[in-house]
Parts: sequence; structure tokens; C-alpha cells
Amino acid sequence: MVRLAHVYIGLGSNVDPEMNLPEAAVLLRKNWPDIRFSSVFRSAPQEIPDQPDFLNAVAEVQSDDSPEEIIAVLQNIEGTLGKKPPFRYGPRTLDLDLLLYEDTIRTDPTLTLPHPRMHRRRFVLMPLTELIDPDSFHPLLGQSWKELLEEVSFQPCEKDPLNL
Repeated sequence: MVRLAHVYIGLGSNVDPEMNLPEAAVLLRKNWPDIRFSSVFRSAPQEIPDQPDFLNAVAEVQSDDSPEEIIAVLQNIEGTLGKKPPFRYGPRTLDLDLLLYEDTIRTDPTLTLPHPRMHRRRFVLMPLTELIDPDSFHPLLGQSWKELLEEVSFQPCEKDPLNL
């Protein structure tokens, strides 16, 4: 019997997000029919403030795909929805990030797991803690997700009525 990995994917958009996030959810479901989605959260852009707010969510899938295979699917979906940010951290139709692949820790030129900035972003941790046990631990940092979320509680982030 094949063991399925628990995989967490971050979704974000600030270019027509009310259209692009649901479309991304449809495409993700085609690959992983049993996918679960968190609530959607609205947050201000962090790196480049002079752009529209982002809508963000997290998805959980169970898969026997490798991390590289999952990233290929995510990049294909981003391409389908026209991801072409004009500059790093700029406005985007869709951003799909592989956040966690089980408790895998990996750093190489093509892949870093867990996602290297996720623990500093409330817009990732709030939806993630809806899907993961908040008392479980970040595989690299050894802190609980709940503790990490408390550390970024100052960052504005609120639930949005959009459902995926």
C-alpha cells in the first residue's frame, strides 16, 4: 500500500482574486479531488505596499506525488491563470507555494522545505492553522504553529467571505 504524504499549499492573489482563487481551486481539485481548503484571508501586501490587498488561503492534499511533481502541477496552474508579476513581490493573478510536504526538511537550489518565509507571515499561518493541528511543530524551528502565529499577530489579516 502506498503511503500518502500530507501536503500543504499556499494560495494567493491580488489581481482579480475573487475570480482567480476559485479558478485555481477548480484546477487544484482536478489534480487532487479530496483537497481541503481553509478560509480565505485578506491582507495588505508586505514587501511592496503600493499594490492591492491579497486574498490568501491554504490547501491540504494527500498525495503520493513527489515534491517536484507537486511543484510542476502548481507551476502549470499558475501559467494557466497567467501569472506574470511585473517585478518580484509585485501584483499577481495567482501564487501557489508548496509550504509543507510532511515533515520534510530540504534545502537545495531547486527546493526549500518547509517554505522558508511561511513562519513570518500571518496570512499563511492563519489559514494553515485551520487545517493542521496548531499544537504540532514546524519541522525545522521546533515551535508550534500556534506559537508562530502569536509571533506575527501584529500583522493585519482578516477573514474574507470568499469560499473555495
